[in-house]
Amino acid sequence: MENGSEPELFYSGEVLHEARGSGRKFAVIGIDRNRFKEINDTLGHSAGDEALRIISRRMAQSLAGDEFVARLGGDEFAAVKTCGTKSEVSAFADRLAEIFDRPIRVGNMEVTVGASMGAAIWPDDAEAPDELVNNADLAMYHAKHAFLDVPCFYDPGIGASVRKRRQLGEALRHALEQDELTIHYQVQKSLSTGEVQGYEALLRWTHPQLGPISPAEFIPIAEENGMVRSLGVWVLRRACMDAVTWDKLCRVAVNVSAVQFMDANLPRLVHEVLIETGLPPQRLELELTETALIKDKGRSLHIIGQIKALGVGLALDDFGSGYSSLETLRSFPFDKIKLDRAFVDGIEQDRQSKAIVRAVLALGKSLDIPVLAEGIETDEQMSVLRLEGCDEGQGYLLGRPSPMGNLAQNREQSDTPRHQRVA
Repeated sequence: MENGSEPELFYSGEVLHEARGSGRKFAVIGIDRNRFKEINDTLGHSAGDEALRIISRRMAQSLAGDEFVARLGGDEFAAVKTCGTKSEVSAFADRLAEIFDRPIRVGNMEVTVGASMGAAIWPDDAEAPDELVNNADLAMYHAKHAFLDVPCFYDPGIGASVRKRRQLGEALRHALEQDELTIHYQVQKSLSTGEVQGYEALLRWTHPQLGPISPAEFIPIAEENGMVRSLGVWVLRRACMDAVTWDKLCRVAVNVSAVQFMDANLPRLVHEVLIETGLPPQRLELELTETALIKDKGRSLHIIGQIKALGVGLALDDFGSGYSSLETLRSFPFDKIKLDRAFVDGIEQDRQSKAIVRAVLALGKSLDIPVLAEGIETDEQMSVLRLEGCDEGQGYLLGRPSPMGNLAQNREQSDTPRHQRVA
């Protein structure tokens, strides 16, 4: 096993020549480790290098005479095998997958990395070596995006889909570099008084040819292309810059992804942005999901402690949609609980949803943590939440996400009685 831009045996022509002479086929398998970056970020690059050495040694020991694996760089590998049937390729890929799924001891920790795999077979999927390697890479990319735990075999449909996602990834990177992204703000209000408490910053992207791209589509693309941190920094800085200009001194809430939260430099970044923009720390609230916290409780507590020391607020986002353990609320000093919209939807008729909402509100009161309900869309939902004593709300009934320039107009409209508003 050697480093290089491509598997050497493949490009020397030996495998191609042998396959043609014997009438057999051969396959190229693209391999990408799923959690390699996570190891680097949490345990350090030396731990990542050690994990690579262990996996490389295990693969080398498992290879048969007609099999070859090479590291292409970073956490990507390519494997080559002569074959007669697709099932032989699947068996080879399964053997490699078992190696990646086997726990690795790095220092005092045991980690499992896993891998996404894509295969292309000569001559079925391509005649030219370059095209065959590229098609295997496209299949691997599809397997990674679809979270497949089995190797994905190339077909033209997959190729078209992956090429589109890669083009969107390049366009998103360009939009970030050229400052072509925007933020819309959704109001958060007191349910008892109707007073504006703050706004949540929501990232938006309008593609020059395709028009608006949903965050549900472009955020996964950002994750695949390693842009989550850069997007997070951009949103934090822009949201704080905007909030400083608001005439009403309310807070701005900014989502922090699990990837961004595990960066040890996050507290320093928050501090620098507050100094740069002049936003008082008490007007900034960071929203975290429980998923971001459970990977490493000690590390999470340390980072949260540093952020809280700055005077910045913390909200537990999407409560009820994931683990929602009471231990999380006991262990981490949150300033707010955001009740997931799934429990607000149907709260008027669904007894179970109403019971869960009531329990969360009682929990918040007992811990002295205010609760904000997300996804309020009807007057009936609002009435139930007010009756149950919910502190704050957010949703289309109170205000849709709007660009910066529309906030003043939206505030005026939201202060007007509902029956007097113009649709």
